[in-house]
Amino acid sequence: MKKLVKFIAVFFCIIICFSYISCAGGAGEKSALVVGDLFEWTGDEEYVSPKHADPVDAVNQSTGLQDNWWAETAFYHIWVKSFSDSDSDGCGDFAGIKAKLDYIQNTLGCDGIWLSPIFECSYKSKSSSNNMHGYDVVDHYSVNSYFGSEADLISLIQACHARNMKIIFDFVPNHTADKHPWFLDSAKGTEKTDWFLWNDKTLGWNPGMGTSNTWHSNNSKYYYGAFGGSMPDLNYRNYEVREEMKNVVRYWLNKGFDGIRVDAVRYLIEEDGVYTDTTESHNWYKELRDELDKYESPKFMVCEAWIEGNRNALDKYFGNGEEFHMVFDFDQGRATVNTAENTSDKTGSTIRANPSVANSMVYGTFIGNHDEYLDRIGTKLHGDVKKINLATALSLLRPTVPFIYYGQEIAQNNEALSGDIRLRGPFNWDLVSDSNSTLKLNKAILTMRKEEGFKDTFTSGKVIKLSAASDILAYVIDGATVDLLCVYNLSETSKESVSISGISGNYTTAACLIGGEDANYPISINGATATVKRLGPKAYRSYLLGSSSSSKVFSVDEGYGVEYIPSVESPVEFRPSSTMYLRGTMNSWGGTKMTAISETSTQKVWQVTVNLTAGTEYQFKFCVSNSNWDQNWGENGRSNGNNIKYTPDTTGNYIFTFTESSTTGYSYYVSKVL
Repeated sequence: MKKLVKFIAVFFCIIICFSYISCAGGAGEKSALVVGDLFEWTGDEEYVSPKHADPVDAVNQSTGLQDNWWAETAFYHIWVKSFSDSDSDGCGDFAGIKAKLDYIQNTLGCDGIWLSPIFECSYKSKSSSNNMHGYDVVDHYSVNSYFGSEADLISLIQACHARNMKIIFDFVPNHTADKHPWFLDSAKGTEKTDWFLWNDKTLGWNPGMGTSNTWHSNNSKYYYGAFGGSMPDLNYRNYEVREEMKNVVRYWLNKGFDGIRVDAVRYLIEEDGVYTDTTESHNWYKELRDELDKYESPKFMVCEAWIEGNRNALDKYFGNGEEFHMVFDFDQGRATVNTAENTSDKTGSTIRANPSVANSMVYGTFIGNHDEYLDRIGTKLHGDVKKINLATALSLLRPTVPFIYYGQEIAQNNEALSGDIRLRGPFNWDLVSDSNSTLKLNKAILTMRKEEGFKDTFTSGKVIKLSAASDILAYVIDGATVDLLCVYNLSETSKESVSISGISGNYTTAACLIGGEDANYPISINGATATVKRLGPKAYRSYLLGSSSSSKVFSVDEGYGVEYIPSVESPVEFRPSSTMYLRGTMNSWGGTKMTAISETSTQKVWQVTVNLTAGTEYQFKFCVSNSNWDQNWGENGRSNGNNIKYTPDTTGNYIFTFTESSTTGYSYYVSKVL
């Protein structure tokens, strides 16, 4: 009997195993039940690209670059289609960028540029409302013809190097377009079958980008595309793919590029049940780093690992100094803008210094980019120049590498479009003027960062946050030779006196580099405590500790003693008024004519002085006419705003200032005549 039971058990085991093998489709066929072959290594380990590039053949290279030059560089991030159109065909181009290098380097102060995707892509359009993003590459060895020729690109590279500027390109390793010849070949099941990931059924691979639909149908088969069906993922367990994509990088570095920004690094190689940040992905990036290290002119690579709130996962992309030279820090930008927008410090622990410049590990920081990270700063902060400039100062006054997305330096707004295309509109050259305070502030700080004595502070300094009131943010950047104290009044009211503690170094003097003049805005230091006087609303200051006098980097009228009222309503078309009146309870709503004290092509400022009584609540509006209300401005903007209310503390003369601006909208202030 026992023998019979044993026989029956063995028999059923054989039947079950046979059934499983039959369902799996047999050897050599992909199946939803057996997916182990998706993780097998394929391809020729000795593969050589038909367009093989060797670093020894590099031309147009930068000369005289020091190791870790990128740590001292300020990068300008250009969306090529939208920046500068040299031939008026409706599309930005390489020649347009070349023509604006003086603006980038001398007017703004950046000495490096990052080009958004420049290779031939699947979807192409010159319309500013259509999103030709370029991440759907169809030919890695040809440039997008809408941007010009390869000769035009080489000319741009050479022009950059002639100015001692650096230039990097956007490298997209994770996927191609579904129109790419490699994918079309793979779909046919011929030479490049294993260059992409195929299966006979969909699988539940979810890399966490908001959709689980990552397997897409093609002729009764399914391919993996984490970013959608139009952009299939390459298979990096294929030796030929690994070598071909390294060759793409070498090919363009050989043309003269100084480095690469690597897109979507988290999604490169999947492991069983793990679809992001895998060990195999890190291994390939280390191999890529080896390729860059072969160049005599130092090259660098920065990665987009969009990770927020997980410092360990982000820092792993440095490896131990043998992977990426730089990673974008997505924690810092959002916290910076949120701090400027609010009246309390939202930065927490996000203000970080570079981890180790000596070991080629630095952070790239920004306050907006081409993706759905943040609105453009002009839109996000509602055209409020005080908030915009505070965010700008806070983003640049830290020991990291700044990346400025085109248009941020002039506080350009979003386009009236949906999705990320709203962040990629044409650069507004009309906003580039001597009166643009945001542009001037960017230039001032970027220039200071490169001066001897300050360079080390901004590349390898340490950040020490200090203790202050909840609406004050203060920290020291502790450099090798220079220490900077940075102070921000986050409130919308002036501060007569602000106490800050936690300073080390036994300083007794400090000179104001950025902010109001020393005589009118004094600071005193006693041991670990500093007292800062007369901070205006949303004001920012930077002090050189240990100095009693220093050349001012940037002076600004902080508006101390002025009631701060945020800007409202940005005009679509700038048409300044011919007259302006203050109408309110102080003149029985009859209207007091204002005087235009300044006027440019983008801004007109009006003022009037009125005597007010302490403790009296005044209500008022600004109006183009003293006899009708067709055009008026109150609390909520033009024509439909509520009355503005103001109660002075003391009796005396008060200045009412009203500004019409194409860049910042309408704003108004009330200040006591001191």
